[in-house]
Amino acid sequence: MTADTLLPQALLALRWYVVVQAFGLAALPLCLRLFRHLPDRGYGMSKPLGLLLAGWTFWLLTTLGWLHNTVGGILVALGLLLALGLVVKAQIPNPKSQSPNSKPASCLLPPASSILLSELVFALAFVAWCLVRAHMPRIQTAGGEKWMEIAFLRAILRADTFPPHDPWLSGFAISYYHFGYIIVAMLTRLAAVPPSIAFNLGIATLFALTCAGASTLAYNLGYVTNGPPLGPPASCRHDDHDLTTDGPPTGPPASYRHANRAVAFGGAVLAPLLVAVMGNLEGLLEVFHAAGVGSAGFWAWLDITRLDQPPVPFGQGTWVPTRFFWWWQASRVLQDYGPWGGEQHVIDEFPGFSFILGDMHPHVLALPFVLLALALALNLYLAALKRPGSSQATKPGFLRETWFLSPWEFLVYALCLGGLGFLNTWDFPIYLFVLVAAYALAALRTSYLTFDTSRLTFGVSRFTFAVSRLTFDVLHLAFLFLSLLIAGILLYFPFWASFQSQAGGILINVFSATRLPQFLVMFGPLAFIAVAFVAGEARRSGVRMARVLRWTLAVLVGILVLLALVLALFALLASLGAIQPQGPASYAVAWIRGEPLPGVEEPATAGDVLLRNLLARVLNPWTALVLIGLIATVALTLREKETRFSGKNPVSESSDFVLLLLATGGLLALGVEYVYLSDHFGTRMNTVFKFYFQTWVLWAIAAAYALATFARRGRVGVVAVAGLLILAGFVYPLLAIPARAGEYGGPPTLDATAYLAQAQPEDYAAIAWLNENVGRDGDVVPVILEAPGDQFKAYVYEGRVSAHTGLPTLLGWGGHEHQWRGDYEEQARREPDIEALYTSVDPDEVWALLDEYDIRYVYVGPLERGRYPPAGLAKFAGLLDVAYDADGVTIYRVEEVRSPESEVRLPRYEVK
Repeated sequence: MTADTLLPQALLALRWYVVVQAFGLAALPLCLRLFRHLPDRGYGMSKPLGLLLAGWTFWLLTTLGWLHNTVGGILVALGLLLALGLVVKAQIPNPKSQSPNSKPASCLLPPASSILLSELVFALAFVAWCLVRAHMPRIQTAGGEKWMEIAFLRAILRADTFPPHDPWLSGFAISYYHFGYIIVAMLTRLAAVPPSIAFNLGIATLFALTCAGASTLAYNLGYVTNGPPLGPPASCRHDDHDLTTDGPPTGPPASYRHANRAVAFGGAVLAPLLVAVMGNLEGLLEVFHAAGVGSAGFWAWLDITRLDQPPVPFGQGTWVPTRFFWWWQASRVLQDYGPWGGEQHVIDEFPGFSFILGDMHPHVLALPFVLLALALALNLYLAALKRPGSSQATKPGFLRETWFLSPWEFLVYALCLGGLGFLNTWDFPIYLFVLVAAYALAALRTSYLTFDTSRLTFGVSRFTFAVSRLTFDVLHLAFLFLSLLIAGILLYFPFWASFQSQAGGILINVFSATRLPQFLVMFGPLAFIAVAFVAGEARRSGVRMARVLRWTLAVLVGILVLLALVLALFALLASLGAIQPQGPASYAVAWIRGEPLPGVEEPATAGDVLLRNLLARVLNPWTALVLIGLIATVALTLREKETRFSGKNPVSESSDFVLLLLATGGLLALGVEYVYLSDHFGTRMNTVFKFYFQTWVLWAIAAAYALATFARRGRVGVVAVAGLLILAGFVYPLLAIPARAGEYGGPPTLDATAYLAQAQPEDYAAIAWLNENVGRDGDVVPVILEAPGDQFKAYVYEGRVSAHTGLPTLLGWGGHEHQWRGDYEEQARREPDIEALYTSVDPDEVWALLDEYDIRYVYVGPLERGRYPPAGLAKFAGLLDVAYDADGVTIYRVEEVRSPESEVRLPRYEVK
């Protein structure tokens, strides 16, 4: 980065940082009241809360046409958020005018140490990742989704109202979860930063928000562990809704304060490193393979692509991997095989990889808000732990009596959880489950869901009360889940109303089992800490190993029997023509009908091959057994705790919540062993990707807390082994970051498109001209014609003009449009029309197509000149006016549409 660019870009980054802080400050009054059950009052979550709530307000009002996509519209949304917070804050009683039992407003202020910690983590992470991005800034077509992401960001910035137009399918709105891009676009517009720089600043912000959110969660978990938390002063402990703990008014003992402080700050430092920085163990394996450590048989047995080749002889290699793009392999650790032996690639990204890759994809955009959802779950969990007994539940209001949620709190909870559906749809049901399970867990600890069969001895009436009480509370849990689910959908209804997807239901995973060695390469450090923590909690609760083994085997057999019955039922229905056969059911249907099996090259041996693969699947249950054992141990431990502490006042304790996180992560990892979401890929690739990513987040948060707890308890052996595994995980980022930066090789810059000035100077100059000179055409963005990535293509240079300008084109990456919309009908219809536009010499045909698609600009650059015949391109000079002509790029402007049918047009950006 030269001196000429260093200072201006640093000032842009500073301006961006200030704008992010503004969203946090606007949400702070609301945040402090909402998270009043957390020791830090949720201060570390104020920024993601502000971005989400202001983003929802801005998106909804702009979608309804009440605001426009301008700086003024964003400021209105920020003002409304601040006003809501001040109204809520005004409801806090004034101690000078209220009774002695009123809670002072000062009790809602977070501790100064938590403010300092949160801001320090956020600032350091933001600066650090700005520097990282400056050394790997490129928006490129291969090895990621950046072409798509900058296209969305540019298109949203060009849109006047929402939904924004699809830059790669003109006339249509974006059919993808794009809330994260709207949030980044808000920051871009308010900070007045060029989109090419905002792209990298946005990734740095996501990294910083993730680090700060992880640190905040671990901090709060540490302060409510193993006894009364540090909490507010005794003078604050009056209102049963606002207490952090039900501890004695004299305050917690000094020993608890010191212990909690150590766990809180230890976890707060570890959590960002484990969640956002640490890699899996593939990086260490790359080092060993490059150095020639290990036999060829070992690497073949491990069976990780590219590492399965024989290494160089030991002593002839290098301890730093040199293979091009070696760091990419960490996201492809798992290796599946189809029923006929063909390789099926599986994606197993983790946050550290995603941030090094630098894609602004929905699973990364959602990360800070996933942590926000976990903070909400912890907040509700702590509130429910203080819930009085059932006979004392006399608080007014159904919501408040049931979940300690006032109407405005319920609205915020629904907005935050429902926002995950708009950010990254996979995350919505996962974290809705976590929140409801956290409430149920707290209810169990306070006897709200307890049903003890010994009550039978006290008579029929007591038994009837127990059953009715249990039924009542189960219904409350169901209502909590359904009400948040429905509200979360309704609050984002305009998105869901137009959303299309490639998802085609849930299929049974018959042939692909995750090999335990590959699973441990993926999750080794986190899995060790998880097992050690769960085993320790189980031992302390009196859970015996024999009991765990019995339940593990019973659950495994139950899962297999259930899946076999479901598969048989689906096969039967498919054979009768009631449903369309998909996945493994198609094999069963073909076998029942005596037809050739799908994809079989040698029908005579197909049955033997299937049986052999099924047998191999049954004989490889080890990953599933480990996960079931972990989940069973958690369940038995929680049950044992509930039995021992039933009816007693439960001290504020994080271990149960951490066990819930570990069990949820285990359930996600276990789920892909047996089911997956049907999509265009036809395998479990995408399901593993989405579920494993959240497993990493949940286990990393839990591991940070657990490791800090181990250190406080003096478990030196466990800490030592965990430390070595974590250091092994850090081999990946320590080597991958410089390797990734070396691939760029240019001077440091935050401008993600600067490299195009050297790589594609003709297009770079023409795109810059379009961004400077082409605005809106009336009430819509003008359509531009360019060469498409047709025939399902993606990760190609085609679509570059629409991607870097946000101007809609007839077709960009056809493969992505196929995924977003679930079919290829519209794309296939357009492909011959685009071909005719560039090749036809018939003026009438060309004018008719220009009018049909409402094209206002035609782009003819090096790509088009190499793809289409000269005669077809030359005809534009006689039909259209030249708007730009330099260095082999000509942009034609359609000044006048000469087709008589052009008088009447449908709206060009309606939702379809």
